[in-house]
Amino acid sequence: MKDEREKMKDEMGGIELREISAGYGGERVLEDITLKIEEGEFLGIIGPNGAGKSTLLKVIAGTLLPIRGDVLVGGKDIRKYKKKELARLQSVVVQQSIFSLPFKCIDVVLMGRFPYVKWLETSEDYEVAEWAMGITDTYHLRDKLIQEVSGGELQRVRIARAIAQQGCFLLLDEPTAHLDIRHEVRIFDILRSLNVSCGSGMSLRSKGLTLIISSHNINIVVGYAKRVAVLSKGRIVKVGAVEEVIRKDIIEEVYGVRVLIEENPITHRPIIIHTGVGELNG
Repeated sequence: MKDEREKMKDEMGGIELREISAGYGGERVLEDITLKIEEGEFLGIIGPNGAGKSTLLKVIAGTLLPIRGDVLVGGKDIRKYKKKELARLQSVVVQQSIFSLPFKCIDVVLMGRFPYVKWLETSEDYEVAEWAMGITDTYHLRDKLIQEVSGGELQRVRIARAIAQQGCFLLLDEPTAHLDIRHEVRIFDILRSLNVSCGSGMSLRSKGLTLIISSHNINIVVGYAKRVAVLSKGRIVKVGAVEEVIRKDIIEEVYGVRVLIEENPITHRPIIIHTGVGELNG
């Protein structure tokens, strides 16, 4: 049975958005979004506050249905998936996950097994959860209460919970918000390794995960993503390889500030430097 599921997930394909418009209460936040995300991609979504990044992730995740247009996951209309069926394919790490009850970290990670659990968790569910904690370097937190861990540890536990879903697509909304640079790099190192390979053991895929990440930290996204999509006022301004998208004219137009674009001497990828001379006029 596992071999059949593994084969299915290895042949899953990507995600396609066709002329999407979406919003809340009749107000449109996204307009005419067409985007194809290939299997195995590491796509970074950037843009200023209010650009629609979080809304776009909700549409891809199926938690917000579009007003117009279609979302295809593995070639199938997202509306035709049952909730648990879609959860076996996609996992989401949102900006805020508040835990008011004193759950142990292992219990939080086990929440990622909900698409598979019929009544009570099995030994396999615990094995998968412990495997996910091992990948994210959180196993030592196994029996610690979630309220007792640091911000960086909490975010790694959230990612472990998402990995425990054993999906093909991992969606993350501001995964390093409020973290210092050390923890930012640690999180993105983990994500890059997952994009390359899920490793052996409990993974249902021999390939790496497809990653879709929104972030305000442009430079860290540019340092890790394979492609970047720039959003502004609910529309895609540009999508493509990092070197094609991170250009002075595009960044200044979208963010309204003067910048310099330099090359990282180690990675040879672009670095955005704010000039410190204020906003652009008009």
